[in-house]
Amino acid sequence: MLRDLDSLMRERAIDAIVVPMHELMHPSFRWLSRGAKVTRGYAIKRIDRDPVLITYPMERDEAAASGLEVRLVHEFDFERIFQTAPNPSEAHAELFANALRALGCGSSIAFFGNVPVQLYHGLLESMERRGFWVHRSNGDDLIQLARKRKEPWEIDAIRSVGERTEQVVDGVRAMLRDWKGLTLGDLKAFVSSEIARLGMIEDHETILSQGRDAGVPHSRGDASAPVRPSVPIVLDIFPADKTTGYFFDLTRTFCAGDIPDELRGIHADVLDAFLRARDAMKPGTRASSYQALVCDLFEVKGYATLRSNPTTLSGYVHSLGHGVGLEIHEKPSFSLTPSNTDLIEVGDIVTIEPGLYFPEREMGVRIEDTFVVRERGVETLCRSGYGLEP
Repeated sequence: MLRDLDSLMRERAIDAIVVPMHELMHPSFRWLSRGAKVTRGYAIKRIDRDPVLITYPMERDEAAASGLEVRLVHEFDFERIFQTAPNPSEAHAELFANALRALGCGSSIAFFGNVPVQLYHGLLESMERRGFWVHRSNGDDLIQLARKRKEPWEIDAIRSVGERTEQVVDGVRAMLRDWKGLTLGDLKAFVSSEIARLGMIEDHETILSQGRDAGVPHSRGDASAPVRPSVPIVLDIFPADKTTGYFFDLTRTFCAGDIPDELRGIHADVLDAFLRARDAMKPGTRASSYQALVCDLFEVKGYATLRSNPTTLSGYVHSLGHGVGLEIHEKPSFSLTPSNTDLIEVGDIVTIEPGLYFPEREMGVRIEDTFVVRERGVETLCRSGYGLEP
């Protein structure tokens, strides 16, 4: 939330944040600029005030469509600076100094977002020579921290992506009910075409894997392979809305044909962990505690986990979930690392996705929903069932 960013800035005595955008719509810039459709520009966030967009004349109307205050680079002596500066770092430092002073910003500033190292390597010293104090982060991205809790309109945007994602999953289920003669490539082609038809983008290839590949969590699967009966098929689908940029994340495990007892047992254990984590999750608690809860459950049942064996390739081999927003992996983190102090908070959008994997046995099962955290617990944004039957 934007007010969370103001609090983070105040805690660190930061007067203004500069977020550059160079040819790539970085999530931090997209968030601050309300999705302004520009290819280059700068967002400046002053404490307790809406961001200001600094852009180039060609894209002034696109920037103005955001509803934010827009200023053009030429207002800050852009031409002279870039004709006379000895190098790009000095040029950008002078441009930023002029803009920050013109906007009435204080001298304590920070940079986040899309900051090309080769361009900004000398920027900090250049700014400090001009009288600014530049915040040095310990690795935390304040804008990513502020994006953690979602505004109601963001929740609605993610819910919309989820509704369309479920339509794609419905189609995969229907195809798997008449699976003979199908390849995984047929399923993948359907998923890709439906994602595009429904106004979404496939930022990374959808995970659609079976058998041994299903036992390797991020294996995309072999498109040429025929759909096989009696082995798990993992569908992990995570499209983003083409316009807003918000992601969704959902995983189901299916089985065409007869379902082996071993697979039913593993699936039941994963579903048990999923439901227990879902029902236990409450705001104001440590996210890592739910990873510990699931490790407890699986270890009692005799499965290896990353906690009991950090190098294991079988059993429970990943974290319980992650935040979702303008990036597919956002705060909070569920990691058990000592440095992870992330809390579950009202307004978070998180996934819960336990899984068990046994590649040598051609087994892999994962179940995942995307949730919004409410005052009393979590609300799923998914509607489809969790069974192995398509």
